[in-house]
Amino acid sequence: MTAAPPRTRDGGPLLRLPARLGVGTTLALRVVLVLALFALAVGGHWWEREGLKDNIDGHISFSDVVYFTAITVTTVGYGDIVPASDAARMFDTFVVTPIRLFVWLIFLGTAYGFFFERGWQQVRTRMTQRKLNGHVVVCGYGTGGASAV
Repeated sequence: MTAAPPRTRDGGPLLRLPARLGVGTTLALRVVLVLALFALAVGGHWWEREGLKDNIDGHISFSDVVYFTAITVTTVGYGDIVPASDAARMFDTFVVTPIRLFVWLIFLGTAYGFFFERGWQQVRTRMTQRKLNGHVVVCGYGTGGASAV
């Protein structure tokens, strides 16, 4: 025999919010997304490496591509490696620039979610707790707890 789903006091179905992802899972998903975007940019730069110019030694190695991608995704570059061909410039313009924006938005969203939102929730909890007076906390408010209350 299966248990009946929880009901409200008036007998209607109890609506529940979907479970939120944990902090670790959320952070892991964001790291995976950033790494996937970075890998996409590295792949594109490696594919179009003939269109890149290294002002130091003139040779573009895989480490040069990873370095150039990291610098280009996080900033606007230092100028030691530059896109020289039209294809490399278009790739940087239409692929790497949006990736840069997405990465910054992910970082800002993470900072907001983990610091500002959590801090604001703590402030709201403290404000609510100050207003409470003479309340009783019922643990396990379900079928049995509802009849006890």
